[in-house]
Amino acid sequence: MIEVGSLDDFPPRTVTVVPAAGVEVGIVRWDGDDVYALRNVCPHALGPVCAGRLGPKIVAPRGDPMGLDVDESCPVIACAWHGWEFDVRTGQAVWPDGRMRVKTYPARVVRGRVVVALDRTDVDPGPAVEP
Repeated sequence: MIEVGSLDDFPPRTVTVVPAAGVEVGIVRWDGDDVYALRNVCPHALGPVCAGRLGPKIVAPRGDPMGLDVDESCPVIACAWHGWEFDVRTGQAVWPDGRMRVKTYPARVVRGRVVVALDRTDVDPGPAVEP
C-alpha cells in the first residue's frame, strides 16, 4: 500500500492527481470517506482523464428518455479531451456496451490517511476505514 496523503488533502467530490510509484493516480473523494483511485490515462486517446469533469451519474429509466435523474452514489469522470465517461468505482465506461475502462486501484482510508494498492497483491483485506 502506498500512502498518498491525508484525507483532508482531498476535498469531497473532487479528483486530485498525485504521483504514486511513478504512476499518475487520480484520487477521487466522493462522499464522506469514500475514496477511489484511477490511473490518469483515458483508454480512448491516452489523454489525462482526471483533468475532466467529475459528477454523479445521469440515468434515465428504461423506455423514458425524458425522465432523466441523477445517481448521487455513482461518481463519473468525463475525459477532458473527448468527453468519454467512466464509473470511478469500477473504471467501466458508462455507455451501453462500453468495453473501454480506466485502470482502477484499490484505495482506502487508514487512520486519516489515503492509501492505494498499485499492485493488486498488496491489498490488505481489513476494513475500509480504520480509526
